[in-house]
Amino acid sequence: MSGTSKQRTRQERIDSLGIPKPRLIQWWQRSDKADFSIRVGMAILAAVLMLVLCHAWRPSFAYRKNAIPARDIITRVTFQVKDELETDAVRRQKRREAPVLYRNRTKPLDQLRAVLKDQLFLALGAQSFDQMNEDERKAFAQFYEGDETAEPGDTSAERFATLKSVLADDPELIKVDAAVGTAMEPMYKLGLLKAMQHTPDQGNQRMIMVYPAGQPDEAVPVEVSQVRIAQASSNLQSLLQEYFRPSFGSERGQVVAGMISDWIVQRLPQYETLQYDDELSERARLDAAQNVEPVMTSYYSGDSKLAEAGKPLGLKELALLRVEGKEFVSRMGWRDKIARFAAFSGMIAALYLLCGAYIFFVEDRSLLQDQKKLAKLLALIVTAVALSFYASRDEWRSELIPLVLASIIAAVVYGRELALLLMAAACLSVTLFLSAELSELVMMLAACTSCTLLLGRIRSRTHLLYVGTISAVITAATVIGVGIVTSQTLSVVDATGDIVGEVESLYRGPQFDVVLWGLGREAMWAGFCIVVSSAAMTGLLPLVEKAFRVQTDLSLLELGDASHPLLRRLAQRAPGTYNHSINVASIAESAADAIGANGLLVRVGAYFHDIGKMFKPEYFIENQSAGVNQHDSLQPAMSTLVIIAHVKDGADLARSHHLPESIIDFILQHHGTTLVEYFYREAARRSEEDPNGESVSDKDFRYPGPKPQTLEAAVMMLADTVESASRTLVDPTPSRIQGLVDAIAQKKMADGQFDECGLTFRQLDRIRTSLVKSLTAIYHARVKYPGQQSA
Repeated sequence: MSGTSKQRTRQERIDSLGIPKPRLIQWWQRSDKADFSIRVGMAILAAVLMLVLCHAWRPSFAYRKNAIPARDIITRVTFQVKDELETDAVRRQKRREAPVLYRNRTKPLDQLRAVLKDQLFLALGAQSFDQMNEDERKAFAQFYEGDETAEPGDTSAERFATLKSVLADDPELIKVDAAVGTAMEPMYKLGLLKAMQHTPDQGNQRMIMVYPAGQPDEAVPVEVSQVRIAQASSNLQSLLQEYFRPSFGSERGQVVAGMISDWIVQRLPQYETLQYDDELSERARLDAAQNVEPVMTSYYSGDSKLAEAGKPLGLKELALLRVEGKEFVSRMGWRDKIARFAAFSGMIAALYLLCGAYIFFVEDRSLLQDQKKLAKLLALIVTAVALSFYASRDEWRSELIPLVLASIIAAVVYGRELALLLMAAACLSVTLFLSAELSELVMMLAACTSCTLLLGRIRSRTHLLYVGTISAVITAATVIGVGIVTSQTLSVVDATGDIVGEVESLYRGPQFDVVLWGLGREAMWAGFCIVVSSAAMTGLLPLVEKAFRVQTDLSLLELGDASHPLLRRLAQRAPGTYNHSINVASIAESAADAIGANGLLVRVGAYFHDIGKMFKPEYFIENQSAGVNQHDSLQPAMSTLVIIAHVKDGADLARSHHLPESIIDFILQHHGTTLVEYFYREAARRSEEDPNGESVSDKDFRYPGPKPQTLEAAVMMLADTVESASRTLVDPTPSRIQGLVDAIAQKKMADGQFDECGLTFRQLDRIRTSLVKSLTAIYHARVKYPGQQSA
């Protein structure tokens, strides 16, 4: 115990000397260890997620279609690959020769016969042609309708009489049905088909395999001509007349057979029985294709050439390179994969350190200290890098789209300076993950940098399209310029300096026109991706604003519409306050613009900064009339509470109407922690007059704050106070306005209201100058005409 006590005493003696500890130790002792651990864990998780999504442990496939290699590409491993063109040709041939199966469902023919009987029964139900009702006449018209080509005496009435007399011996139509069934027997057996339901690539167009429904094993080959309805119908009439003859042998029976066959032929296309069985046919085609032995070609490590220098990579070369790359990755050992993963981890750590140091020492360090802000920042970068990695596939080549979207979002949320650094780190990461060349990095940096620098303030829906178009032009020009520089292009020339086409040259690189054409296509595609990104960002902008809790000028313009429910209600309940807010907005916007702050944000914030007054408008002087002052019946402390309450009431009202946090900050900060001076002095006077009164503390008469945290909030505070005070001037001359503004600014500064917003003396002077100009313009002197009295 004595040793421990002695050690503590020595440490206490050392601490008593007041020697400051290193800043890192002081920070560690004061920091919240749990919160710090969570934020570090989030950063590590984001890094690991990025490394895993981008497959950092294996080399990426870096070749693209139409890319021109500077040297011959020799295989690194021995492998075999089948000749895809030859193998596919054989397989396609086998697939075209494979049997195609059709399912034969005979129920439609049964239904056709049943409908035939129903219509015959309906038509024969009439005693005579003249006694037919409407339904019977329609039924008979299906079998015969007289026309101009009919022979004399061949009328509908005679046809009906023929039909009724011939079928009189067959009242149940049993013989008719039997004859029809016998005539349609080939149709039952082979089926009916209007047109081929499969393409020539799917199978034979002359011969098909037909099987009864549910019995695919009984499929039989059938000529298409035997089942096509157009051809099968031509045989039906002769067959039906032949099978009618034994039962209805007279000539009139042949007429009825013709009527019935015509009826059937007209309706056959509606009763198709054959249906293409794609599943069984595909199975047959697959079986035929799988039985084809692939043609294999061998490539040997260090010897076989996969692509030739100076020639654009085609599909064949890319296929070989992909197979070789997969084979190379499959033979990589765990040591190699771990080494690559560790190297990429070091790169991510370095970028973390660079960006984190800049944010902590230059930008807003709350981005690192606030868990939600840090999570959003990490999510933005990880998402951009991962999507770019997957969108860079040779089929798409769209890695610019996620990067441009991320650069616009970063510029809107974090500002241009930080956006440039973040997107530079993201472009570098994507380039390394893709094993891309320097030209790819320059292209991505050109796109992201130009979009970020051109973005500015978004005041219209077409602004992003304008930014995307200009950025597309810049990026396209960069792609062509960098491509020409890095491709080392030349033209083949002879000894005299003339360009020739067939002279063998020692130079084996690509020719200028070949490279320029390829670069032109690549540049146009890059520009197209940028324009698509900017157009997509126009629709995504509201979601970005909501997710990151920021406002663009476009959303601020919509929010500042006079038809907003809160502003309309404010104008109705507190018209004086509403007019005051409009005036503050006008003079504050000019003052904010004078120091480079966001004037539009200040203007919109001014519209809403006093909405809390609509709860008790009569307690504020701008809304009082007829000399009635509600505070005459209240104690100064109570009046102060009523006045101060409009800040909290306004913030609550704004939150209930889902106003942005930046607008709520104006409501909370536009008075800061200033003193409610009138009621404080009144309370002090009464305390002095009362012998038993307690001393008055100014803390009880101050607004709760916080003090202005931004330049915009500081401008709002000054404009709000100056506008209210200027109403008390009897003769608002420029000199008096100047004195009023200077006095208020000095008082606010002396009270420490600008200590937390970073306002400089130069900016304060510009704000004062702007406010004086604006108020002078409002209260400008007017010429007095003879006889005119002063107001």
